[in-house]
Parts: sequence; structure tokens; C-alpha cells
Amino acid sequence: MSAAESRPRCRWGGEAVLRARAEAAGYRRLLRARAAEVEALRGAVGALHRELEGLRDRRSGELAKYQVR
Repeated sequence: MSAAESRPRCRWGGEAVLRARAEAAGYRRLLRARAAEVEALRGAVGALHRELEGLRDRRSGELAKYQVR
């Protein structure tokens, strides 16, 4: 009798492995979705920072005009 034959067989082992793999695949999908959301939000934050800088530049220009007057 070989070592594999002498081991007790687990009745649910294969199903548990399949469930664990499916669960891991689900978590990988969620992780990819969250990573895409993070990248999209980084883009939005970058756009807001650029807009804020533009507003600051415009305000500085307007203040300089009023100070000259």
C-alpha cells in the first residue's frame, strides 16, 4: 500500500478547497475594483488640486490689481 492510499481520505476536502479558491477569486475581484476606484479618485483629487491652484493664482492677480489702485 502506498503512502497516498494509507492516508485517511477527507470527504469534504475537495469541496472546501474549491470554496476557498472561489472565495479568494472573489476577494481578488473586489481588490481590483477597489484599486480602480482609488485610481479614479486620485485623478479627481489631482484635478481639484489643479483647479485650486488656478483659483489661487487668479485671486493673487486680483489682489495685486487692487493693491496698485
